[in-house]
Amino acid sequence: MRSADRTGFSWVVTESDDAAVLRPAGDLDLASKEEFRNGLAEALSCLRPPSVIVDLQDVAFCDSSGLNTLIWAANTAEAAGGTVKLSGAQPRITRLLRMTGLDKRFCLLTAKS
Repeated sequence: MRSADRTGFSWVVTESDDAAVLRPAGDLDLASKEEFRNGLAEALSCLRPPSVIVDLQDVAFCDSSGLNTLIWAANTAEAAGGTVKLSGAQPRITRLLRMTGLDKRFCLLTAKS
């Protein structure tokens, strides 16, 4: 696990048989963009082809920098024959994805009952 940087942002990557799970904590914004990208890059490197789930349950805010970084990860994974999926999105994040049309770009996983 990475410790929180000066912005309070942190992330951890865990691996399962079929996906690497990135769990960021904090705001996905300009201040955390590079650290978020580092976490995504680590998750993308775990499996070939890459299969990444970004668990957003500890993310309350996302701006265009965070969205652009997610798009970068999806493009990178798809170029290698893989995928990036999102899970645990708070209602505010889900609304942002819908407003920007990115709900159609990303598979949004729902919680298992």
